[in-house]
Amino acid sequence: MFCFPQSRHSKGIMLSFILTLFGFKKPPVVQAVPVTVPQGQGAETTASSPEEATVFPEQSGPILPPQAVDFLLSLLNTREPPTDLQSLPQSDRAFIASNIRRVTDNSLEIPMMPHAAVCIQQLLSDHNVKVADFIDVIKEDPTLSVELLRMANSSYLGFTYPTLDLQQAIVRVGFTQLHGLVTMLALRSRVLQSNRFKNEVEWIMELSLATAKLCQQLAGELGMKPDEAFTIGLLNHIEYFVVLGEASRYSSESVKNQVSQTAIIQTVLRLGGTIHDLIAASWGFTSVQGDNKDPDGEEQQAGSISLSERLNVLQRILVFALAGDKRITDTVGFDARKLNDAIDAAVAPTAR
Repeated sequence: MFCFPQSRHSKGIMLSFILTLFGFKKPPVVQAVPVTVPQGQGAETTASSPEEATVFPEQSGPILPPQAVDFLLSLLNTREPPTDLQSLPQSDRAFIASNIRRVTDNSLEIPMMPHAAVCIQQLLSDHNVKVADFIDVIKEDPTLSVELLRMANSSYLGFTYPTLDLQQAIVRVGFTQLHGLVTMLALRSRVLQSNRFKNEVEWIMELSLATAKLCQQLAGELGMKPDEAFTIGLLNHIEYFVVLGEASRYSSESVKNQVSQTAIIQTVLRLGGTIHDLIAASWGFTSVQGDNKDPDGEEQQAGSISLSERLNVLQRILVFALAGDKRITDTVGFDARKLNDAIDAAVAPTAR
């Protein structure tokens, strides 16, 4: 058995080895100089009036391909009635029916909260917690360490210089936000273990991160603290990962059990809210889905929009924004300028 030395130099070598192993090259060293990005000019809109659409600055190019836009919008289109099961292929019907049956008889297996997330949740309740405590949790999982470093170096966090230091990565992410990110990264890895639905997982991850950033930017408008808004945005549709995980498991059982995107979408449309609530109850986090009450606990008036619906509208706007469509056709009660700026920040090209 080999034991790695514990000097600072050797730890750096080990971290570099892990980054190389997982396909991450060491980023070039750059000076921490503030970068000013010029605002786009001459952007056009096809709307007939300023009230119908707001235009935000030009992006460097679409992040989501057309097939991703179709898939994500179909998942978010919760007001569309589900397709008649009899019109679907037999393999899709079998997958959907199996999930309906397991939800009905309470046998659907909800994944346990990732161990690292549980540990971080416990640390967050300790007022004397130190960065070193979080490092001890994260470094137990080399894959998670690499993913967290990758996240810390993405433009979602707004830093203009890279880091290979786990401590700095944790500080960048923030203690509270770390819990939600670790949860998402663990679910992502769980689905990808079978090497199926890789594109779908990455599309959902892209939207979840952009939603988290957008909600953080709009925290004041949402009446939340920035960290709370970030986490709620990030976990708004965590059930997508669970359904993808079920589709991956089901497809792996037999060559005949190949699950299509349509089956995944139809499962979400039928069971997404229920599965989300089951996850929220099992993991003990606050869910906004299906929330139709105001802060005083009274039923909302007819025509009012719940927080869950507002988030869904924001996510639909983000899908178009990530695809390069600069129109905002519904401000969902937000100040148009603030929403405009927040979306611009949320869809900033990420480091890949």
